[in-house]
Order: sequence, then C-alpha cells, then structure tokens
Amino acid sequence: MKKFLTLALVGAMLLGVSSVVYANFCAFDQVPAATLLFPFVHFDYNMGAAGSVTNFAITNVSSEAQIVHVTLWTDYTVAILDFNILLTGYDVQTMNIRDILMNGNLPITGGSHSNVGGTPNSDGPVSGTNSLNGAWIDDPGIALAAPESTSGLTCTVGNPADYTGGIPASTLLLFQTWLQKSQTVNRYYDDSCAGGTDSAVTGTWWLTRDYTTATWMYITADVVTECNKLFPDNINYFSVLSNDNVLMGDMTFLDPTNNFSEAMHAVHIEADMDIASVVTPTALGAWPGTPISFYHRYAAGNHVTAPAPDFREPLPTAWAFRYFNEPLLESYTKVRAWKGSTLNAHIPDLFASPWSENVSSLIANNCLAYTYYAWDEEENVTSTTDNPWSQPGGERIVPNLLPLETQEVPVGDFTLPDAFGWMLFVWPASNFPPTAGVPTPDYYQTWMGVKYHAFGQYSAAMSAAVMANYNCFSDQVLPNLGINYDYVGIDGYNVPVVPVN
Repeated sequence: MKKFLTLALVGAMLLGVSSVVYANFCAFDQVPAATLLFPFVHFDYNMGAAGSVTNFAITNVSSEAQIVHVTLWTDYTVAILDFNILLTGYDVQTMNIRDILMNGNLPITGGSHSNVGGTPNSDGPVSGTNSLNGAWIDDPGIALAAPESTSGLTCTVGNPADYTGGIPASTLLLFQTWLQKSQTVNRYYDDSCAGGTDSAVTGTWWLTRDYTTATWMYITADVVTECNKLFPDNINYFSVLSNDNVLMGDMTFLDPTNNFSEAMHAVHIEADMDIASVVTPTALGAWPGTPISFYHRYAAGNHVTAPAPDFREPLPTAWAFRYFNEPLLESYTKVRAWKGSTLNAHIPDLFASPWSENVSSLIANNCLAYTYYAWDEEENVTSTTDNPWSQPGGERIVPNLLPLETQEVPVGDFTLPDAFGWMLFVWPASNFPPTAGVPTPDYYQTWMGVKYHAFGQYSAAMSAAVMANYNCFSDQVLPNLGINYDYVGIDGYNVPVVPVN
C-alpha cells in the first residue's frame, strides 16, 4: 500500500504512581497527564461510513483504577456531550467518533465489563532462566504493581459508566445540527472589533465552507474522583477533578475513500498542586494574581463567583512548522489550530449570536488574532505584524483565517513567499504582552499541527514545534520568544516575570 501511517512514539512512562510528574511542568511533552486534549477531531457526516473519521484512545498507565470524564465540544467552544469511562489498572479504551455520532454507541466500561488483568511478571529478560553468553544473574525481582479493579469507584445509575441503550436518533440529529453550525449559519468578518459585519473580505474558507466537508470538533478527557454529568464549564466540575497524572492519549485520522491515514499524540496536560510557583499569574480578569491554567476560564475566570484552581499546566503561545504548497503536484499542507481563552468563556476573536449550541451567526474578528511570518528556502519573508495583530490596517485588510476554537485551513490561504518554507505563528500574549496602561485583551492557550499531502498518494501529520509559552514564562515574547532561552539558571527553575498591569 502506497499510503503510510505516521506513528508517534510513546516515551518512557512512570507506572503505578499517581500524582507524580517527572517531566518539566510547562514543557510540551508526552508524559502521564491528568487531562488529555484531542485538539482536532473530524467526522464527515456527508460521506458517512466512507468518509474521514478520527479514532482516539485513552490509556491508564498506572496500576490504580481511574474514572475518566470525556467531553465533546463544538469547534466554536460549546460542550454538547459528556460521558464517563472506567479504566482498571493498565487499561486502554479506543473510540471511533463515528461510532458515537452516527451509530450512537458510547463505551461500556462499568461493572462486569471492567476486567482486571494479571500481575506483570517480575522475571524479566535478565533472569536465571535466560543464559545467553553464559549464566546471567537473576534480576532483583522489581515488578510493576498489580492492576487495581474499578469496583471501588463511585458510579451510579444516575451517573453511569455503562451506556448500553445507545444515544437516541433524535439526539444524534441534534448533535449533528450543533456540530455543523460553523458550516451552515451565516458567517461574517468584522474590522471594527465590535462584533459588526463591516468587512469587504470575500472568498476565504470561512465564508465558503459548507456541510459537504468534514465537521470539526475537539475532545477533553479528565481524571475525576467520581462519575458525573458535568461539563467543564460548570464551576461544580472542579470539585470532582482529580490531579493524578496517569493518562496517555493518541489520535488516528482515517480517510478510507482516499486511503490516507495519519496519527499523533493527544496533548498531555499535567496537573501540579504547586502551579502558582511555576506559571505566569494573571494581571487581568476578576481574579488577578491567580496562576494561568488550562481550565482557568472555567475554574477561575471572570464569569464565575469564586476561584476554583484546576492546577493544569497552560498551553503554549507560539508555534513553528515547515510547509509546502504545490497544487499542480497535488502536494500541499493543511494547518490545524486549536486555541482557547484564559480570561473569557470564549475566544475574543470570534463573536457568536448567541453563544450556545443553537448559534445563529458567527463573526470572525479581524482585529484580534495571531501574528504570523512565512519564510521560503531563500530566507525571504512575508509577515502580518502591524498592530501587531493579523490586520495591518490601512487599505489592506488581512482576514482572520483561524477564528474558530479548532480548525483545519489550507496553508495556501495565507500569504506565502514561495512553495516551500516554514511558518511562525505567535499568539497573545507573546505577540502583545501587557504593559503599563496597555493591557492585553486575553492570554491565549494554543496548539498547532500540520497535515501533509504529497503527490496525491501520501499523507502525514504532526504537531508543530513550540516556540514560546508566555503563560509559563512571561518574558517569552517577540522578538526572541523562547529561542535560546535559559530555562534553568543558577537558582533552579526559571521564575516567570510578573506582568505589568
């Protein structure tokens, strides 16, 4: 088969120990985590079983049984479905988004369906029973802990982990309607920063996309202390959130019609009770001085009555990746981008009317977004850096091409100097840090990746490279970002600079 599957390798894992982080907190790495973000998930409703689809897997790498709460979000940040899965020690659950959204099948993991495996054998390859090149000494007998059953975990009929009845067809139709809103409702551009529809921009994917293309969404998965029916945007959710770093996740993208497939890691988000001593404190919002965290907009954002820290590491603010764009050779790149707010329930460069699953219109704000640079192989560069947002102003309006919370956009929609090169994307607050009298409108948290197609018969996908994380290191801003950054000084871990309000 000519097509190939890009597999990401899982590194060394610390098994059987909860709430212990051996990797650097705030490093973008694939390590046992308390939360998984599947930042780009797609399903082609139009093609059905023959269309593109995403598989996603959640693995409990510890010996302790865990409850994982899974939430499905629209591409404009509205949670529409949640469910619980029970994982015994060392258990793994693989799910197909089509099975859920088209067939109505949720995973069945509770009760008798939770099977506990045997104890891992301590008699490893260096043992008395192996005598390669003579007699080896017996191994010291260090073994992984026996897996734990889920029998003691709190799940009830009202808050189950068994979904044997399936999702009713009427509910599945509602899900489809909500998920496809960004493909079917009226969409506009706004240049005034006020939610109007005064832009003369035409012809971008934002204005032309329809329901015949794949539908986008994203998924979060959290370790919790009990089964529940709460969305993460409910303040009560944080009373059941656990801080055990025990999850591993991955995604596989399948296109059976074109025989393409790709794979990549989920975003592994660690929890640390000492987060306040590591990350950047907020200078804005209802709770200034609280540490920026992944769920900050829901746990301690300006729309709730009291802070409830989630202790999750925040995501980066600048990314880089290589691109190529030769349509005549059927070779091109697609940019995948997920972004979330820290201070607001919704990202500030997108307006919705209303903000709900029944949104009737969506407006992309050209005044607030990213700064990007594109270099070719001769180091020629194009950029949108004035303001420093992606709208340079004056007679030339540059549209916001990444307005949704998650999306996949052809790289050719951006201004490129040539067919081959690399791009740098910088998000708030790395491109607009707060200064005295000029506060940044928000602290973005982002993930970016790319999908490559070559010669009409090959495909691959990967995460982009992290170039800065203002949310952890508030001096990682333009122009230097995190390039040649001294992460560990003579005093140990680099303490972030407190932003100026």
